[in-house]
Amino acid sequence: MTKNKKHILVVDDESEDLDTMKTILEKEGYEVTAVSDGTDALDKLTGNGFDIILMDIRMPELSGYELLRMLREKINHHAKMLYVSIVPEKEIDMTDADGFIQKPFSPESLLKAVKKAMED
Repeated sequence: MTKNKKHILVVDDESEDLDTMKTILEKEGYEVTAVSDGTDALDKLTGNGFDIILMDIRMPELSGYELLRMLREKINHHAKMLYVSIVPEKEIDMTDADGFIQKPFSPESLLKAVKKAMED
C-alpha cells in the first residue's frame, strides 16, 4: 500500500451497488472497505482511518442519516461523508454531509464526486 492511497468506507445494503462502487473505486487505486449496514460501519471505525465514507440513506438497522450523525460524533469531521441514494438530492437533509451521489450512478459520476470531496 502506498502512503498516498486513500481509504474509502462504502456502506450500502444493496449488494449490487456495494460491489459496483467497490470495483470502480479499487480500479481507480483507492483502498476500499465495503459493509452492508450501519452497525458494521461503526465496527470498522476502530483503528481504521477512512478518508471518505460513502453511505446509502435507506438501510435497515441504521439509516444513512443516523449513521452520519453517529460518525460525526465518533470521528468528528476527519472524514468526508457522502450520501449515495436513489432519493432525489432535493429531498435529502444534507446537514453535515459533504456531498451526494445520485443512484443510479455512472463510474464517472461516482469518481467525480469522490475526487471533489477529496479536494474540498
